[in-house]
Amino acid sequence: MKNSATILLLTVLTITYADELSDCKCWDGYEAKKSQDGVHCSGILVFHAQPCNIPERPKCVCSGNVNGILSDAEGTWCAEYSEGKGQRKWACENKEDWDKFFKQYPNEKP
Repeated sequence: MKNSATILLLTVLTITYADELSDCKCWDGYEAKKSQDGVHCSGILVFHAQPCNIPERPKCVCSGNVNGILSDAEGTWCAEYSEGKGQRKWACENKEDWDKFFKQYPNEKP
């Protein structure tokens, strides 16, 4: 009887663990992992962890003399830096992708 209860408990814990991991959606380059703090997305090639199910923002598409992408309180921008200082910034060229993203996830808008 004791062995049956132990097997039942282990089965329930295994199913619960699998459900938590399967409910965790991660960005490309991340995988769902369980730790003592719960389930999270852990970087595969980078040392970075983030919560599950975070909507992935579109990549900022830029042309011209771009050497950086800037994310600030106003949004995400193509940027040009010189000697470590921002020289200018302008809107990403894929505005439609960003409009669609912000329509789907309005809380992500700065």
